[in-house]
Amino acid sequence: MKLSLILLLAFLSFAFIPTKEPLKVDAISSETMINIKLDEGKKWPADDATSKHIQTMIALCEQALSQKKYEVPLLNETLTKEINLLNRNTQMTGDARSQLHNYQLGIRKRIQAISDNRGSVEWLLHELKRYADFFD
Repeated sequence: MKLSLILLLAFLSFAFIPTKEPLKVDAISSETMINIKLDEGKKWPADDATSKHIQTMIALCEQALSQKKYEVPLLNETLTKEINLLNRNTQMTGDARSQLHNYQLGIRKRIQAISDNRGSVEWLLHELKRYADFFD
């Protein structure tokens, strides 16, 4: 009897443990905000390769938005490849590299959130353009 009661209590305690909901990302989600610090009020030095990849992603977003309808999977795949190339090709080091990492984490989440809702691409484009706020 005691064993049955203990097993029942154990089952009930596990049954009511809340599971983590999947991350919902939308244009107003605060879960994907980027925390980037400036270098004592100055922008971090960036290399040409990093800036080139950011500019390419900006152009891809602008091109998608200029179309009446864009292919979500293709845009997502192309942007993902570009951010992976950014990571492979960047020559940034030290604190600047750490802040680039923080910046690109937010960008990656926004790339994953791209949908046929144009606001998702506009949101990504806005954050890509913020690169100039943090990096020279």
